[in-house]
Amino acid sequence: MRENKRGEFSGNEENKRKRTGKILTLAAVLAASMMMGCSSSNQDVKAQEQPETAIQDMGKSSEAIPTDITLIMANAAPVSDVNHMYQYCQKFKELVEEKSGGRIGIEIHPNGELGGERDLVEGVQLGTVDICFVASAPLGNFVPDTLAFDFPFLFWDFEHVEKVMGGEIGDDIAAQIESQAGVKFLSWGVNGFRHFCNNVKPVKSPEDIKGMKIRTMENKIHMETFSALGTDPTPMGTGELYTALQQGTVDGQENPLSNIVSSCFYEVQKYLSLSNHIYSTSVFVFSDKCWDSLTEEQQNLVYECAEEAKQVTRDLTESMDEEYLQTCIDAGMEVNEIDVEAFREASQPVWDYYESEYGSELVDLVRSAQAS
Repeated sequence: MRENKRGEFSGNEENKRKRTGKILTLAAVLAASMMMGCSSSNQDVKAQEQPETAIQDMGKSSEAIPTDITLIMANAAPVSDVNHMYQYCQKFKELVEEKSGGRIGIEIHPNGELGGERDLVEGVQLGTVDICFVASAPLGNFVPDTLAFDFPFLFWDFEHVEKVMGGEIGDDIAAQIESQAGVKFLSWGVNGFRHFCNNVKPVKSPEDIKGMKIRTMENKIHMETFSALGTDPTPMGTGELYTALQQGTVDGQENPLSNIVSSCFYEVQKYLSLSNHIYSTSVFVFSDKCWDSLTEEQQNLVYECAEEAKQVTRDLTESMDEEYLQTCIDAGMEVNEIDVEAFREASQPVWDYYESEYGSELVDLVRSAQAS
């Protein structure tokens, strides 16, 4: 059973203790905010035994209404109008505060202020962070089947992504996130197709990228993919990456175009290869402890706002890729296509490895997504 393998995804115990210590330190930093936050203030709301009202009526009063709940929301995305993850969080905040008439406030901590994406997931598990919006890849450390979405060259286009994520496969893995990671799943988000760039030379074939040191996410499939391509995969937080590229600590990195632009990687990278090698989805999760303290009306409002924010950012991501690409070209990056079939063949060992290591169930799940 894959449960017996989960330690391989979660890292050694020493690293976990270090991360837990970091999160506990974070709890002290957030103490002032949390005193006004989800767990304490909402108990007062429930004690008032307010009559039930429709979601759309929560914000209709013209009088100034004090904030009953302040939710701590965190992500690793840079503060940028062109970053879809940052925009999702801003849109969610806007919708929640508007629809609740100010009774629910959202305090956003962007740009990895509260830690990297894995730290944020652990913060939500511990209850020191109420909500986080992160790439799905780090969740593979807690829920192995989320890795199904990160297999190389799995998705064809945005329409294919929507069909899979919005269907039975997406629902099944969302349920696993709740049961195995111990968090409340709210929504799949949009992150975009990933591409790689570097400072060494144009990459058109697998031979071109061999020997390069490439920053990847802390995700086993991402790392195995770049190992299969002959590179040296180097996991690193987004907040450290610009300096690492600038100083030559790594030769290149891989990210969606929106991240390449919002983090200004075009300033420190010369060559951009439009590879679409992995579709990077994202996930919006809520602390179980905080979620259980909300009234049913508040929970419904949060769900509604999460779905509405997702649709806004999905439309933006799909429509803005051409503009992001032009920004890279205008900044002086050399852009090229890749030999997709050659890269697909070179990354086949990743599929074979996971079938031998974890059995056919996960790989069959992936193949059913590819064929759908």
